[in-house]
Amino acid sequence: MKKRLGVMGIALVMCLFAGASSALAAQPQKGGSLVFGSVTEVASLDPHVYQGTAWKTINLCLYNSLLGFDEKGRPTGALAESWETPDAKTIVFHLRKGVKFHKGQAFTAADVKYSLERILDAATGATLRSNLKGVNVTVVDDYTVKVEKDVPDVTLLSVLAMGETAIVSSEWMKTGPNVKIEANGTGPFVLMDNEPKVRVVVERNADYFEKDLPHLDKIEFRMIKNGDARVNALKTGAVDVIDTVPWKDIDILKAQQGLVVDVEDGEFMNLWLNATQKPLDDPRVRQAIAYAIDRQAISEAAFFGYGTPLYGPPTIAGSWYYNEALNNTFKRDVEKAKQLLAEAGHGDGFELELLTYHGLQIYTITAQIVQANLKEVGIDVKIKLSEWAAVVENKNKGTYDFLVYGVTIKSPDPDVYSYYFGSESTYWAKPIGFMDAKIEDLLQKGRATTDTDARKQIYRELEKRVLELTPWVHINWRANCHAFKDKVKDYVHLGGALAESYPSLKYTWLAGN
Repeated sequence: MKKRLGVMGIALVMCLFAGASSALAAQPQKGGSLVFGSVTEVASLDPHVYQGTAWKTINLCLYNSLLGFDEKGRPTGALAESWETPDAKTIVFHLRKGVKFHKGQAFTAADVKYSLERILDAATGATLRSNLKGVNVTVVDDYTVKVEKDVPDVTLLSVLAMGETAIVSSEWMKTGPNVKIEANGTGPFVLMDNEPKVRVVVERNADYFEKDLPHLDKIEFRMIKNGDARVNALKTGAVDVIDTVPWKDIDILKAQQGLVVDVEDGEFMNLWLNATQKPLDDPRVRQAIAYAIDRQAISEAAFFGYGTPLYGPPTIAGSWYYNEALNNTFKRDVEKAKQLLAEAGHGDGFELELLTYHGLQIYTITAQIVQANLKEVGIDVKIKLSEWAAVVENKNKGTYDFLVYGVTIKSPDPDVYSYYFGSESTYWAKPIGFMDAKIEDLLQKGRATTDTDARKQIYRELEKRVLELTPWVHINWRANCHAFKDKVKDYVHLGGALAESYPSLKYTWLAGN
């Protein structure tokens, strides 16, 4: 990869406080409209059901959680001004006063209780339900709420800082709104228009609780799935910002005057295997697929030098639990793949359907190379091209053989593995019924252990177990690139060092608007 992953934390630290540092050189200007061209067709605005990074960017405009993250990935105040932990199982939050939801309701502890209980309700399909399992919420008074968990959990503050634990108005929810197309948060922007999969328009929240924020009057999110169309929209001035710059265009846009190109690392490509249906229910078959994949070929063909093969677990060098010994676990070995298939009773091969998104070349090229690689070991792959919303729907229902999926590192804490492989996680495991008792035990031990060295050993054992089972085949690290006009200032990425990176547009302003 042209930008080393090891420097990502430093880049994020520098980027997070771009607003503060640049203010010394140029005072943010108020007003103006920003047009944001996004690859993802956002079909739902439900703040508790993850739909991709574009969804998260919009969600961050509309909603707040109890906490947020600072530049080092540490929880910091948002709707909660302060908190204390009287014991290892309890957090008491003291809430901001005078905050209002966009539709006028006053924010109180009752909204926190309602929101967290909505996440815990299985009917919601909330992404972080498993992370909050065992939580009980008590309203102490209008501006104090007690969150208790049945076991000690050192990850709970980080979970409550994620956008997927956004706070919604309990009063508003009693009216039966469709939260997939409507929104009523406390965020810096108010939803004004929503055409699912087409466009979302938000306007400045004049009553936002953070003084002098946001700067922009309006943001229009246009969903432009075609990469060439998205790049052309930026070049012609039809949009001000684009996400997911096609990898073939990164160097081209870097050379174009008047544009800024921002390359962030920390995303990785995978094959998600339906590990509960035959023949993929056999770990030997899944390992065979992992050995058969030519990760170098995919990195070169699909990512134009902005990808690095990933042969081990998805842990960035520099993370405190990183284990270099696992780096080369699945180096390509076609004969080993054939041997494993024969041992599993599939020496004569079989057929699989590979689901992939057709709107990004990285997905289609990856699928084509995987198809060719697996043909070498006797597996006949049929590629099914789908819209992004259909890919997400099939993922959430578990209706696929295997699929190509890009994943961001959701948290700097290694409990992120519960997000990926915990049996209650609706992100992947729950829809197909994946559950491994050893993984569950290690996740529980990791959350309940406060000593860092002891936690490190727990998660290293967990990573070995994940590679042994191979529920996902990790393919490569990939760079995520955003590009924007140079008049766009303080386009700040949040998420914390070595974690998911997403723009917070409340800091953004336009020079000369």
